[in-house]
Amino acid sequence: MTKKLDSRKYRLIQEILKLDNEHDVSKIEQQVQSIKQLMGIQAAIKPIRKSLTIEQMIEEQNYTPIKREDFFKKAEELQIEEPLEKLLEQLEE
Repeated sequence: MTKKLDSRKYRLIQEILKLDNEHDVSKIEQQVQSIKQLMGIQAAIKPIRKSLTIEQMIEEQNYTPIKREDFFKKAEELQIEEPLEKLLEQLEE
C-alpha cells in the first residue's frame, strides 16, 4: 500500500511541476494548507467515552469542594446589602 501511495504522490508532484500558472499553484498551496490544518484539528480531538461517572470527573479534575463554613464566611466578608432580586436583575443586564 505504501508503494501505491508513494507512486500517487510522485505522479502528483510531476503534475504540479508541469503547471506554469501562478494562480493554479496558489490554489494547490491553499489546499495543502487546508489539509494540514484539518489534520491538526483531527489530532487534537479525543474520542468521547461511552460513560463517565461523577467520581471519575472529580478525580480527573482534582476537584476539592469548598467547605460550607468557608463559603458563608467569604460571603459575609463581601458585605452585600442589595436584595437577591436586584443582584439577579444585574446579572441579566
